[in-house]
Amino acid sequence: MNESYFRLPSYFSDSRDAGVAADDVVAMAMQNSHSEPDGRATILQTIVDSLADGLAAVDRDGRFIQFNPSGAAILGRGPVDAPSETWPETYGLYRPDGRTPFPHQELPLVRALSGEHVGNVEMIHRPPDGSPQRWLRVTAAPLLDDDGRPDGAVVLFRDETENKQTQLALDAERRFLRHLIQIQDRDRQLTAYDLHDGIVQLMTAALLHLGAAEPIGARPNEAKRAEQLETATDLLRQAIDEARRLIGGLRPPALDELGVVGALTTFLDDHFAQSDVAAEFRHDVGSERPAPLVESTIFRIAQEALTNVVRHAQAKHVRIDLRREEEHFELSIRDDGLGFDPADRDRRRFGLRGMEERTRLLGGDFRVVTEPGRGTQIIVRLPIEPAPETE
Repeated sequence: MNESYFRLPSYFSDSRDAGVAADDVVAMAMQNSHSEPDGRATILQTIVDSLADGLAAVDRDGRFIQFNPSGAAILGRGPVDAPSETWPETYGLYRPDGRTPFPHQELPLVRALSGEHVGNVEMIHRPPDGSPQRWLRVTAAPLLDDDGRPDGAVVLFRDETENKQTQLALDAERRFLRHLIQIQDRDRQLTAYDLHDGIVQLMTAALLHLGAAEPIGARPNEAKRAEQLETATDLLRQAIDEARRLIGGLRPPALDELGVVGALTTFLDDHFAQSDVAAEFRHDVGSERPAPLVESTIFRIAQEALTNVVRHAQAKHVRIDLRREEEHFELSIRDDGLGFDPADRDRRRFGLRGMEERTRLLGGDFRVVTEPGRGTQIIVRLPIEPAPETE
């Protein structure tokens, strides 16, 4: 091991982000090296071998001169006697997209060989045994000789998989919450439009007719007055019907009155009676009703999926199965329509994303099984009791 290699700890010792061993590791190395002729080399090797992060070093020709146990464990193999051009394939290194092999000339260790200091590069490691891929964060630096010229390079790499997965989950959760807020804002806006263009207009018109029916000054025309009152009464009836429609859109009264099975039966009778699609509904949910939030979620998902069948699937038959198992409800809606290619699926189409997010909000599972020309099946599994934070 050349003299430049001994400078390794001094380069990384001030960078905790690089994952260098703590002072107690150095102290342990000192204790274990008092009796050695070359205590300095023993201290260094003890530190290198004790690191939880992977560490490798190469000489000026790119030959490995150090490869610690953690590095071999993370990458699934130790040093190889092969040119750097083969390292991405040999060690399964990919860009963060997980598909593009990492170009060898951009590898931090290769860049460090040219004298460049490289920090915090993200890459994917795909183990050769087919086990799950890992996220790596890599730092590299040149090793300098006594004259300050590059004499090799060292790389330090950390398995960031757990942190990365946590970050990706948080990012997905933020996107999910943003989308929920957008949906809520859209629903509020649509409700406001419905109130303004429907109920408010009808009641305003009714008020005008009532005002016209009031006798002012001369003796009123009773026939005209009766006509105004009749028109106002009709407008108020329409406003009541419109209010009921809006209330049904928020939570259908049939859910409270009949339960989810009765509400779905009513929905099928109302929407499939004049349709060319034959609907078959099978259910086994027991006598105990689901929690209100679970009940409304089942109904809304079924409502959206069945509306899609009528509008888009060009199906002849649809079967709805709803059953209660030990810990969850399972809803299955299967049609014999057009289907589509799952690989090309835009989750915003046909309300799929909304159905999926309703399911996810209650801690359930959402799955779509489809292929062109073979119909579509939507399978939803919801816990019997929603998670406390969703109530």
